[in-house]
Amino acid sequence: MTTLALIFAILAAVSLAAGALFWYAMRQRPPLSRPLPFISPPWRKLTSEEREAVERYVTALATASSGVLPGGASKPAEKLVLTSQSQHVYPVTRAITRYGLSTDEPHKWRYYLDEIEVHLPPQWEQYITDENYVEIIRTQTMPLVISLNGHSLVNYAQEQAALPGVPRAAAPSASIRQEESEHVDLLRVRRETPEEMALRRPEGTREALAACAALLLFFCALLAPAVLMPWLLLIGSAVLAVSLASLWRPLREKSRRDIHCLRGSPKRWGLFGESNQGQMNTVSLGIMDLIYPAHWQPWVGHDLGQQTEIDIYPTRHVVRQGRFLSLQDEVRNFPLQRWRKNRVLALGSLLVLVLLIVWVPLGMPLKLSAAWLKGSDRVEVTSVDELEKTPLRVGDLLSVQGTGMCSVPASYQHNRAYAFMPFDCSAIWWNNARPLPAPQSDVIDKAAALLTTTRAQLHPPSSTDPKINPQLASAIQKSGMTLLDDFADIVLRAQELCSDRQDCVRLKNALVNLGNAKDWEALVKRADSGALNGTNVLLRPVSAEALENLVNTATSAFFYRETHRAAEALNSPPPGGFLIYSDEGRQLVSQQPPTTSLYDLNPLEQWRELQRLSGQLLHTPFAANGIITSLSVDANGTRQIAIHSAPDTLTLGRYIGTALLLALVTLSLIINSILALVRLRRDRLRQAAIQHYYEKCFNQTLTPVKNLRSLF
Repeated sequence: MTTLALIFAILAAVSLAAGALFWYAMRQRPPLSRPLPFISPPWRKLTSEEREAVERYVTALATASSGVLPGGASKPAEKLVLTSQSQHVYPVTRAITRYGLSTDEPHKWRYYLDEIEVHLPPQWEQYITDENYVEIIRTQTMPLVISLNGHSLVNYAQEQAALPGVPRAAAPSASIRQEESEHVDLLRVRRETPEEMALRRPEGTREALAACAALLLFFCALLAPAVLMPWLLLIGSAVLAVSLASLWRPLREKSRRDIHCLRGSPKRWGLFGESNQGQMNTVSLGIMDLIYPAHWQPWVGHDLGQQTEIDIYPTRHVVRQGRFLSLQDEVRNFPLQRWRKNRVLALGSLLVLVLLIVWVPLGMPLKLSAAWLKGSDRVEVTSVDELEKTPLRVGDLLSVQGTGMCSVPASYQHNRAYAFMPFDCSAIWWNNARPLPAPQSDVIDKAAALLTTTRAQLHPPSSTDPKINPQLASAIQKSGMTLLDDFADIVLRAQELCSDRQDCVRLKNALVNLGNAKDWEALVKRADSGALNGTNVLLRPVSAEALENLVNTATSAFFYRETHRAAEALNSPPPGGFLIYSDEGRQLVSQQPPTTSLYDLNPLEQWRELQRLSGQLLHTPFAANGIITSLSVDANGTRQIAIHSAPDTLTLGRYIGTALLLALVTLSLIINSILALVRLRRDRLRQAAIQHYYEKCFNQTLTPVKNLRSLF
């Protein structure tokens, strides 16, 4: 088991380290070198001929001194840089989307597969069709197309020499839009603002799930074996740190995207756009289909057909249009409300809290953790007076030695075993009062006398009874009969024990029949007067056995009753003093417990065992050592002190960890529940406030921003 646990711990640590390195590598890669959504196996390796052609083409791009690319296209903003990933060729069948800007530079085109920009050699534009078979490789900046519909970079030099300087018009079936007559000016290229970046930022749901997983790992660490506990804590701490760092990491400057600031006349097309399939009445600027936020649709039409400044991402998503429509202003005036991560954290905290309440005892961890925070003292006493003068607090380490009395509980717990029944030596009464006397009972003495005389006559010793003729005794023995040679003594002992009319009814009736008397009072009167002296009663074996059973039954009732009364009487210690008890049920005395429980013995032996235990435990040495977990005073003025064994380092660590985890998940549940509810409400109000803001703006009855914020 230990070997498997060690292997599991090593694998977990290695997995954690590999995951952290992979996460860091993914975060540090340039955006365009990350995995592309349309790439899927199978892939192949570049051939040596293709590798030479690619390197030749990339070198030509990098060394072009005139700023014009091979074939006449303009030089891109970033150079193509080959990496180790450039050795893999990925085949793709996709439509190619092209859009361009009206600038002073010729052939300013950009090409996209889905929403990913790719580099297409400029002479291949004429080969674009509706569905294109493309082979691409990765570079550090953007994917490079090395083959298009059967045309490869291997033959690119010959194609370039055979074609004129200006590329031919695209084929009629190409999935690109011909340049329109509208003039679109590129004013500038800027970096997106922090407010615009915040819109792209994920809500943090994945990070919140990772934080909840870390809380579950902490919970598992509390229940796991000691060999796994540090590894689970380490993994959970690392996951929690990474998730929280991802949630609250600041926006990085290098992650900002470019935004193109354009000027032109947007127009609405009553057609399906190329990249907005399914959205009617697409708005286009020149040859570009624009993608607007959904809540802008009522207001986009105000700027149609007019010269308007529009800011867009390279993916044609609009972030600002005209004078009023602006995502930056929305975020600035009406802050984003990210509530989903708070909902996930609240649900995860609730789950861990329920698991803690169900699976982990919380009383002791909370008490010891609170005592550990307050500080504790060590108290050692050997007398009652010394303990009374010592101030005690929960969490103090108490060591007591003295002589006290084991308690007798008023009620017994079914889930515990009591070694000194009816005494409970896990709780000690300690005071200066005189010890209680051992239990005594006249009723027990009378019952024992009746039982003794009956057994002596029913089971006489082997020696011949001098009161009986030897020949008669021999004849009785041979016949199997039993002779009661002192029947009057049995009657008198029964009368002393069963003095009340309702006591021992069956036994009295049997004795009346054996004595051939009218009733019990007459039989007793004869026995008192001596009329039964010398009277012998001869019993058959069945009758003798029946008489013995009746005597045992009658005396057993008295034995049980008196034993319970004596035990209850022991549960009346003198007032004052102390009751020191172990909340674990640990014995505080060094005496060896009896091998047989009190109530497993026969009635007479129960009484004798109670007397023996009383003589031993009513005044017995004890030693109590542990941490004080509870202090109270009962109605008799007795100070009750609960102690718990001082935990070892591992147990104390589990206790403190349990208390910290309980506080953490409780605080997380409260805070995230409140934040989720508040932010959810504000998010709904935010949409209405934004609509109200735009209504005021486009109706030319502008309201100050500070007044608009009051609507949110």
